[in-house]
Amino acid sequence: MQREQEITLDREFFIGIDLAWGEKNPSGFCVLELRATKLYIISLELFYTLEDIVEKIKEYQKFKVSIGVDAPLLIPNEEGNREIEKAFNKDFSPYKIAMLPVNRKIMQTYSHKIRSEVLFEYLSTLGYVRDKEAKKRVFEVYPHATIAVAFNNYKILPYKRKKGRDNAFIKKQLKIYQTYLQKVCMPHSALMQDLEILRGRSLKEYEDLLDAITAAYTLFFTQRNKSKYYTLEGVDTFVSPL
Repeated sequence: MQREQEITLDREFFIGIDLAWGEKNPSGFCVLELRATKLYIISLELFYTLEDIVEKIKEYQKFKVSIGVDAPLLIPNEEGNREIEKAFNKDFSPYKIAMLPVNRKIMQTYSHKIRSEVLFEYLSTLGYVRDKEAKKRVFEVYPHATIAVAFNNYKILPYKRKKGRDNAFIKKQLKIYQTYLQKVCMPHSALMQDLEILRGRSLKEYEDLLDAITAAYTLFFTQRNKSKYYTLEGVDTFVSPL
């Protein structure tokens, strides 16, 4: 028992999940390990099922782990916005950064059984709680906000596909995204990916992997820098750098 306690205190991991809202698309998954003062990418994968995600997380049960999920963990409202989105949008309105509405009606168009809530139920059974002091903690995160605050002078990095953004533009933004993550993570082949060879689905999946890294990095960054926890029904649920 004493040996397990020593292992828990000696190693710390940050897990990021860029969760797909429906079953047809994969979710980006990243594990960062903090060694001394440096972050190492020790796992970077795509998973289609929640069960595969949870099985991977179980490999780190002995250690101190912080999980950042780019998806809503709990959605009590049928329509409109949660208080989280309202408060975040107010705080970030000077920078023209906003989160889209989150409600059950929207989420159930992707999956009748809301996948992010199911994932949170799984994580709860493994001991993960919405408590920044806990050794096993889980929070919602928003990669756009982390990129803006930590790297991009409070401006959105426009790497998401939208009308008017062609492949060349998206790849240029993803190249910038790569350079940002290279500054905070030890060298890894994924951060040296040749974007020119990526097309269509492979380009989108690579973006998901970068977002998973950022989701993990958010939990590391907010431990050490100015941040804000947004509550849902009185419990800290979402965390963002400020």
